[in-house]
Amino acid sequence: QDSRCFSLLRTMAASESEHQSSNALLYAVVGVYVLLLICTAKLAHARKQRAAAVGGEVRAHFSGSYGAAVLLLTTFSTVYSGFTVTGIPSEAYHRGFVSLRWIGATLIIVAGMLLLYPRLRRLAVQRGYTSPNDFIADRYRTVRLRILCAACGCIPMLIYLTAQMISFAAMLEGMTLNAVPKWASMLVFCVVILGLEMLGGMNSVVLTDAVQAVVMLCSFLAVPFFLGAQYGFLPEMAPADCRFLVHVTANDTESSLPPRQCSVAESSGCVAAGCIAAVRPEFYQYPSRSDTWDIAFFLLNMLAAPLQPHMVQRAYIAASDRDLRLVMAAMLLAPFVAQTPGILIGLTKSANDPGWPSVVQDATAFSAVTDQLLQTGPAQYFLVTVMTCSTLAAIMSTADSALMGASSVVSIDLFKGIIYPSASTRAVVRAGELNSFVFCAAAFCLGMFLSVKELGAIIVFQNGMLMQMLPAFGLGLFFAVKELAITCGMVVGLVSLVIMVLAGNPLDGYVPVINVAVLFNFVFVALIQATVPESCSGEIQSKEGSENDGAVNHGHFGAKLTLCDVGEAMSTSREPSTILILLMLALGLISVPWYGTPGEPEPMIAGLPRWGLVQCLIWVALFAVGLVATWLWRPPASSTQQSPPFSDLTATSPEATQIPPDDCK
Repeated sequence: QDSRCFSLLRTMAASESEHQSSNALLYAVVGVYVLLLICTAKLAHARKQRAAAVGGEVRAHFSGSYGAAVLLLTTFSTVYSGFTVTGIPSEAYHRGFVSLRWIGATLIIVAGMLLLYPRLRRLAVQRGYTSPNDFIADRYRTVRLRILCAACGCIPMLIYLTAQMISFAAMLEGMTLNAVPKWASMLVFCVVILGLEMLGGMNSVVLTDAVQAVVMLCSFLAVPFFLGAQYGFLPEMAPADCRFLVHVTANDTESSLPPRQCSVAESSGCVAAGCIAAVRPEFYQYPSRSDTWDIAFFLLNMLAAPLQPHMVQRAYIAASDRDLRLVMAAMLLAPFVAQTPGILIGLTKSANDPGWPSVVQDATAFSAVTDQLLQTGPAQYFLVTVMTCSTLAAIMSTADSALMGASSVVSIDLFKGIIYPSASTRAVVRAGELNSFVFCAAAFCLGMFLSVKELGAIIVFQNGMLMQMLPAFGLGLFFAVKELAITCGMVVGLVSLVIMVLAGNPLDGYVPVINVAVLFNFVFVALIQATVPESCSGEIQSKEGSENDGAVNHGHFGAKLTLCDVGEAMSTSREPSTILILLMLALGLISVPWYGTPGEPEPMIAGLPRWGLVQCLIWVALFAVGLVATWLWRPPASSTQQSPPFSDLTATSPEATQIPPDDCK
């Protein structure tokens, strides 16, 4: 839709040749941006070569050590995908202030990071983790659970990569008036991200992420001020009688010209434009119950986001625990900077949509607003150029990160860990590169037959698979849970998810299908944990372990990780307060508009409906609690917190044969 509408928008203003000429600055800036990425990748290649010489190709390709500044930029760039730039404006246009939930979403993600990452980070340092799922291999020591978690981590990344590829193609087609077809755009996308990975591995991903994050931040910081100067800031354009109010004819048939202005008394065909409450009064009504449930489960499901493979890698590659702590503190502020512009873009389109040409009205919020800004002056033209680069940056940064995360799981956890334990480090890296090529080819094929609109149902399945890993990580880090319970819970959860996707959700309208499946997962974990004797569970696991000892590589971790080992790893640290993290989650749920009467008009305060202002104030409180929780996290002394040097994944600890005490399993 973006491609078609963007093309029509350009055609109505000038011929195709004139359009290409007028976009010379845009093409030049994009060209400079791509050149900068190439130079960054070359720098990353040299860094990777030095790292490989020190301690092995695997860690040089899939891991690294980065200080707070670079780690913050790569984490920011990874969290905020192309949906931040294009999807949030669309949601704000269609659903109004329900889109405020995106600010809270990132805060909940950080709460999940504060809960899981201090322990995962310490274990990664002490036990030499490289793959995002190394904790699963170390904690449970069974092939079946490693395969289940690998599938739950990698399949969502394939879907994610496909969505980013389609978004990139739509942007490039629209920018060039379809001069570059969809297949060519996606091919360019594959070549770029594969080239970056093969040149520098994780170094390329992280350093190019840093460049892309700077572009995104410049765009995010500038957008609210340009929109405010052109269309009014939110308190100015929100009231029904704001100073931007005009009336236009609603039935103009000329799609390429703005509707003519008219008087309200002139005819019943006059409609308001320029003020949010006049055009979309329903935005200032209390949300429906379906919207309320949607917001609640949307926030709750963000707890699974930190388990995405490329997100876990960000915890591993921090130069120190203190750097990771600084990044988490900064990420608490990030949603207010990154999500607000997208919401404002969508609200701006909702207010001004009736006064724009009908072809613009058919465009997405991002395309429509950028098109109108292009026509207002050179400064706005430059901003749109930066916004376009920002969109491309957001898409590419999340795609290459997701690809690297999935490749790490496949090559280290599956290829080296299960299929071919004696594989050399070079073979492991080549397996990762081959996996990246296969993923890109699969995403290309899916992208040729799907559109972003059609991916909606599949993304539900993607999120459901990610959430199935919550018991494996969450319970395994804090409780003496049985492997059999975790495995059976995941199997039941995944099977029920597939059944409900095909046959329907019995709780539709109240609980999303992914949450019903996760509920089944947790219930079966609890049942098996409580009913299956430890001896039976241990015999099953021991039998599988004895059958696979010669085929599965666990030795480089040392003895099987127990809950006592986790506690010992954290003995030199003070973790973030669990009470404060739970308070963050509670504030997230309290922010959901439960308390009013659906459909009732809400008072407007500072351009927001009252419930929206209450929600924003709770977000600020959640931000403050998160800062306190982060500040209370005391990592170990600097002498013991640094990442371990690069090493091959072949060392075997003499402790590998030790049997842990019963209360530590």
